[in-house]
Amino acid sequence: MLEDPRSELARLLREQCDAQQDEIFLGLLPEERAEYERRANRILELEIISLGSDAAARSQWNKDAETDTTQTEAHQPYRSREKDRSNAAADSSRSKGQNEPEGSEI
Repeated sequence: MLEDPRSELARLLREQCDAQQDEIFLGLLPEERAEYERRANRILELEIISLGSDAAARSQWNKDAETDTTQTEAHQPYRSREKDRSNAAADSSRSKGQNEPEGSEI
């Protein structure tokens, strides 16, 4: 039964990691070194295959970016927002003064 290339790659990378730990702490026999090299070559092949299959997905990144709306075309220019904010603050302070009963000054 053939293994999915991505799962095979994941399995080989796990085996390679274990082999590297064994190499560091125990050393590798010549047969183990040959197996390590065979796995390294197969990992390289699988990575090349996966790069080819991911080319379509990567092509999405090569599209032109959407441009932002210029300031003159924006929904509400900055200065208008500032005026609205100051008008709202002034209105709220006026309405506070109108809602208080006469003679109750702070």
